[in-house]
Amino acid sequence: MKYQIPQFKFIDRGFNKDMLLIPGWATDWRIFEKLDIPFNYILPEDMLPARFESMFDSLLDMIEPSGISVLGWSMGGFIAADLVSRYPLIFDKAVLVGIRRRYNENDINHVSACLKKNTRAYLYKFYRSLFSGSEKSRESWFKESLLKKYLEDPDSLHLSDGLDYLANRELKVDSLDDLRTIFIHGENDIIASLEEARLLAASMPLARFIPIKGACHFPILRDGFRDIFKKETYAR
Repeated sequence: MKYQIPQFKFIDRGFNKDMLLIPGWATDWRIFEKLDIPFNYILPEDMLPARFESMFDSLLDMIEPSGISVLGWSMGGFIAADLVSRYPLIFDKAVLVGIRRRYNENDINHVSACLKKNTRAYLYKFYRSLFSGSEKSRESWFKESLLKKYLEDPDSLHLSDGLDYLANRELKVDSLDDLRTIFIHGENDIIASLEEARLLAASMPLARFIPIKGACHFPILRDGFRDIFKKETYAR
């Protein structure tokens, strides 16, 4: 079914299941342009974390909210967990990618100071940290498709709002206890600890933890990531 949804982009890919995709800090819906998994996509067009729940309320007025999956990457994983906590009967599965329990306040303050000093320089360094040394082709796609756009208009990415959101956020693990949840994490992630994510998954009765070999903080372009969503694997 095709939807016209204010504040969201619906991409009908010919599947019978929909997935809400929530991007991370300093990115927007375009970060998922190369994602290829068997779902139709629901993408937020304006990624302002503090307003996301009210945006989602408007989304529920437009669609049939049964059996939606949600994928949150990095900061988007916190938003996904918040949505699941508020709407426990709507989602049938949560996929949390590159997530951690919380971000240290000192680290958040450091990032904020770096942005004030030189926004473009810090963002360039941050975007490079999304990819490992073995992901040159994926990093090249990002540079050719998104880097210039992000650096030209950083205000559109709501950088300060995202940091304020992360500074006061802890992943609500107990809100996910009754939902099938998949934690997916790059083995070479230098932004979010692999072991921290593994322990989070281990503390939840219905969670699975899947590491992606060779990936850093943005594993969704890896073949191993796509393979997770094959019917026999994702259904478990």
